[in-house]
Amino acid sequence: MKRRQESIIYQLAVSDRPLTTDELAKRLSVSSRTIKYEMTEVRERLRGIGAELIAKRNEGYSLHVTDQELFKRYLEPIGLQSSLANNFGSDDNARFLYIARKLVSSSRFSRLEDIANELFLSRSAIREAVNHAMNFLKSYHLETESKPGLGIRAFGTEYHMRMAMTELFAVHFHKVLLDNAGMDYAKWTTCDYEERQDIRHVFLKTLRESEIKISDVNTQRLAIYFIIVRNRCLAGYRLKLPPEWKFEIIDSKEFGVASSIYKNLSEQFEGFDLLEEETIFLGIYLMACRDMWNVDQPEVEYRAYYKEATIIYDELCAYFRDTCDLELMGQPFAKIEFLNILISLLIHIRFGLESIDRFWYDYENQAFKSPVSCAITSIVSEFLKMRLQISLSTSFYSKIASFVFKMASMTEYEIKGQKLLMVNSNGLGLNEIIIKRILRRYKPLIASFTIVELYEIRGLDQAEYDVVLTDTSEVAYHYDLPCCVIHTLSSEKEMDLLFNRSLVKAFQVDSLVLSESQIEINRNYHYTDELQFLQFLSFRHGKTSEEREELFAYLKRTGSYDPGLFPAKLAVVYLPFKFCKQECMELYCLNVPGTWRGKEIEFILLLSIDWKDDWRRVKAMENSLRQLFSDYKSIKAFSERGRPILLEMIETCIKSE
Repeated sequence: MKRRQESIIYQLAVSDRPLTTDELAKRLSVSSRTIKYEMTEVRERLRGIGAELIAKRNEGYSLHVTDQELFKRYLEPIGLQSSLANNFGSDDNARFLYIARKLVSSSRFSRLEDIANELFLSRSAIREAVNHAMNFLKSYHLETESKPGLGIRAFGTEYHMRMAMTELFAVHFHKVLLDNAGMDYAKWTTCDYEERQDIRHVFLKTLRESEIKISDVNTQRLAIYFIIVRNRCLAGYRLKLPPEWKFEIIDSKEFGVASSIYKNLSEQFEGFDLLEEETIFLGIYLMACRDMWNVDQPEVEYRAYYKEATIIYDELCAYFRDTCDLELMGQPFAKIEFLNILISLLIHIRFGLESIDRFWYDYENQAFKSPVSCAITSIVSEFLKMRLQISLSTSFYSKIASFVFKMASMTEYEIKGQKLLMVNSNGLGLNEIIIKRILRRYKPLIASFTIVELYEIRGLDQAEYDVVLTDTSEVAYHYDLPCCVIHTLSSEKEMDLLFNRSLVKAFQVDSLVLSESQIEINRNYHYTDELQFLQFLSFRHGKTSEEREELFAYLKRTGSYDPGLFPAKLAVVYLPFKFCKQECMELYCLNVPGTWRGKEIEFILLLSIDWKDDWRRVKAMENSLRQLFSDYKSIKAFSERGRPILLEMIETCIKSE
């Protein structure tokens, strides 16, 4: 069955409403005519998998499932494939995958005309996919060669070829079968489904019994890698590694685990009685995949890299302090965890794995949805790229962004306990029951309780208190202080309401958010393109020609993020306070939708914040902007109401902690 038809079925299955032809066409990056053409076969296919296609005029297409079990079995592997964060199922990415697999699968030249014909496309239609494939292979240190009349081919070291092949499986979940985009590639991943699962189980059992830990996303890739290794070795391909690598890896825990893995695999499956070079590189691969979080003594286990990592760490902290006025390592756990990230990066650099491109799943890029984490990470990554003269992979960018997100999340807001007035129509003594319940749940947020009769409130200095708790209806309450209803037999809902309406105010966040005067909302902005906008910002915030040139160079190199990371049709530009010299948040509402890095946008947000060496400020801005950018409705509300929305977003985050 065609991938496009599978994509149509998946989109209809996960949608909570009917989808029109135009909506499906936009999601799949094809024309509306193509969608209409495919629907006949989609309808026929659905009948065989326990579902029916429903088409209603002026509403669109939807599914009616007649056999839940049958349809679920069909949908599960498609759902896994569709979970790729970069929308792997779209035509553009399917073309890229087909071409990249073709180039990496053979040492022969491939003519672009032949590739285009195989895809039923013109040569010009695959130009972008060819460039994408070549850039992907370049990230694996594989070169491409082009000769007139012959076409193009890829070449490089055998271990880089295998790493690229492993990634090009694209959807590494163990239940997913190889798709049909590039069947020349299939000979290197061919394996009986049951045997593939058995190989995976032997590998994971060996790993569980070892001292090292590998993250799940990497164990999934390793399970595919073993199959590629066996098929390549059976075809006569051999690894050629620098002699010194053996002496660098042979005493490591990873080499011992690699030896055990291949020993256990060879005892149960044919084709795994391999040369020592295979074990050496598997040890390197395991070291690169290691989850460094559980490495307690990196100075012992990775002594060859620890000293350099420490030097880089000290230089980075100084650079970050100068650029952002913020201590990068503001938590007790920070130094050891970031040193482990640097050690892992140095290991990747040592063995030529630092820049490799990867397919990303939704759950892998959560930190990318935090604009403040991305902004701070851009400063760190800029330093590392300059210091180490490397291209930093998205994988390491994600690790650093996750570290920054953790730093902000683990920071605690200052709390000013709330002063509560207690009223109870059935007798003041019953308030003691309510106080006990409140303290059991919210003790850190309470400064004091004062028990009074309702009529006594008017004689008090109400500015000294924060909220009145009463067991009577709010309709009967006529005082200026906020009021919450809490009965003697209080419900869970009443306790939650007390927190949401009053006690959340105990968290001192107002001073951490930019003031009204520092927030500027520009409506009906006439946007031309990304380059023009960056030039506009440079002229607006640079006072001299030198400053403008410096700002423009920085913004082009580092300052903006892929709008595809945020659901709100928003592009984000971050300018360190060192460059801007004034705190500001500028929202530009475009008069007509534009494009930024190929994605449609309706808003552009410029951020320049003085962090004032305060991670609470980082947390407040992280909380507000992450919530703000989570959907179109929130950013639209901010464009209309400004600062109050930011405070509401922070409270939303506090309530979910």
